[in-house]
Amino acid sequence: MTLIQNEQEQDDDTGLNLLVEDENVQLISSKIEQARELVDANDPQKAIELCQEILDLGDLPVPFAAKAAGVLRSLGQIEAADKIKTVIVEELDRVHHRLKSPEYALLPAAGVLADLGEAEAADELGQKAIEAEPDNQLVVAGYLSILATVNRPEKARDVAMTFLKAHDQPVLPAIHLGMILSKVGFNGAALACLEYAKANCKTKTETARVEYLLASHGSPASALDQHGMAVELFDSFAVSYDQQLNLLGNNGPNLIFTTLEKLEFDKAKTRRILDAGCGTGLCSAFLRDYASELIGIDLSIKMLEVAREKEGYHFLARTDLSVLETYPEGRFDMIVCADVLVYFGALDTIFYNFNKTLHPGGWLLVTVEHEEDPSVRTGYKLYSTGRYKHSDSYLTETLKDIGFPKPKLITHARLRNDMGHPIKGTVFAVQKPALLL
Repeated sequence: MTLIQNEQEQDDDTGLNLLVEDENVQLISSKIEQARELVDANDPQKAIELCQEILDLGDLPVPFAAKAAGVLRSLGQIEAADKIKTVIVEELDRVHHRLKSPEYALLPAAGVLADLGEAEAADELGQKAIEAEPDNQLVVAGYLSILATVNRPEKARDVAMTFLKAHDQPVLPAIHLGMILSKVGFNGAALACLEYAKANCKTKTETARVEYLLASHGSPASALDQHGMAVELFDSFAVSYDQQLNLLGNNGPNLIFTTLEKLEFDKAKTRRILDAGCGTGLCSAFLRDYASELIGIDLSIKMLEVAREKEGYHFLARTDLSVLETYPEGRFDMIVCADVLVYFGALDTIFYNFNKTLHPGGWLLVTVEHEEDPSVRTGYKLYSTGRYKHSDSYLTETLKDIGFPKPKLITHARLRNDMGHPIKGTVFAVQKPALLL
């Protein structure tokens, strides 16, 4: 393991690689997830070998080293995990007073310490970050992540409400922070944020968004403009969307990446691929390897504008996944839909549209949140996170009703950390029949 300089932190001269964006990050993330899957599959030897492979990569970002240590600890490799922890903690202790940037140094360092079980040290760095930039919503969200990992709900509530009460337009920040707090199970703090948002709503779409989230906590909601709510929601998050997902440990694109590798699709760039609900284009970098034409669609214009800046797509279009007439013309060889259907309950209309849009023999790859509660008779349920979970039986039965066969692959893995609390997701791959007999 090598602790190297992060270009974004050269002025701090820490020598630590706390936050890195390069082509190796996707590969390292994938290997970490594979190691976790091997742990779940009760294959400790392969998991240990994969962790060693990760540590041998060199120039390994500190957060990934900490995650590898966590996997080793779960495998009973306490001595190896402690050695990694000692190196990281001692180095962070040596340089913590020189860390300056709240977003790119203090919070990542605090996150590493939290992951390693160093609660007090993590909270100290998180507090330092928010004191440096108390008006920065991303920094506040990052600090809430730290507090979630070290299980301090009352402090999280105080931090969130202090930020909101100082904000002259608190509705969107209150919704955002409420969603984050819900995802980590801090429901009291989440409700405080959402009630504060409701008290400050000025438009019907704002009220609809807040009531939708309050409904996920069990409150009654009126039938307001849900379409407008979705557009406004994602438009408002577009610019900082990637950073927010990074704070939440988003793993949706990585699950798609891993599935493509498992199914051993060739990279001949011969497929017409649709990235359905592409957002800011998080999947575009690796999908280009498989595509002769890659088209991204999303409901949010502002999300599409961010995706366009990345230059990963051949074409982008505003599309409502539930309205077939809005889809781009022509059929596709593959449709990818990562971390999108969590905002829908019933999926029959969307699966029908996907089926109509695919060529015979085309592939559909999707991630959703995994519903494990057998008492959910509909097969899907809206949770306090503002997101739906779907059961395997619901997915397979709905696909069958639409005309798809049984999925070729359906597996479960972490979809996101949600600030230290893993959320299980489902990824499935199903192929439309090539011939109708």
